[in-house]
Amino acid sequence: MSKEIKKEQSIFKNKINFYIFLILAAFLIINSFLIPNVFASIIFGGSSTGSINLGDFQYGSKITLKPMPLASGEQPAIAGYKTKVKSLPTISEIQIKPSTGDPAKDLINNIIPSGTPWYGAEAGVSFDDPKTAQQLWIRGGAIQLSTEEQNRWARIVNSFTCDYCCGSPKDPTIITQCGCAHSKAAQGMSKWFIKNYGNKYSDEEIYGEMARWYAVWYPGPTVKRILEESQN
Repeated sequence: MSKEIKKEQSIFKNKINFYIFLILAAFLIINSFLIPNVFASIIFGGSSTGSINLGDFQYGSKITLKPMPLASGEQPAIAGYKTKVKSLPTISEIQIKPSTGDPAKDLINNIIPSGTPWYGAEAGVSFDDPKTAQQLWIRGGAIQLSTEEQNRWARIVNSFTCDYCCGSPKDPTIITQCGCAHSKAAQGMSKWFIKNYGNKYSDEEIYGEMARWYAVWYPGPTVKRILEESQN
């Protein structure tokens, strides 16, 4: 074999090795960006739309937590309590902040919403101004519903409890039997969603959105109750 042929083969081989090196380098660079994101997705389900586990509870971008009446034959998590904290789907979506390792702080970060939900402009409400929102939701009580819608509304609000103001965990009050502004706001809110988005969202999602607002109105008691059950 001539020297020129050997030289050409050597150059060709070096080029192949060079291209292989470039591919490997590119692969390593891409991985350096992807691995942290994949890790975050595994741990938190994604930084903005995932979920966080707290004991047996799970909450996330469209999942909140609230005490609910015990089902027939269901036992409370804490003896003597007549409601039990459960996960609920919501209508609004919030940005989930990764776990800090402090359950109380995580709950404050991710159960107590902030900002304006997607329906905020239409309803005139914002999580950042709970007092004004409360007054606006109360006005929803004047909304006229059809017979079918009224039955749906009654089903939702007559299973929604107040465990902090007019009631307590041992003696919760159904909001239709509670005269506080929060209960009236929740009832009006339920009417508003049924009338405007009843064909899009389920009873459970409307219930969950009411629960999300209760967390805004009662942040301290909400976090305290969830921690109490998670540690029990």
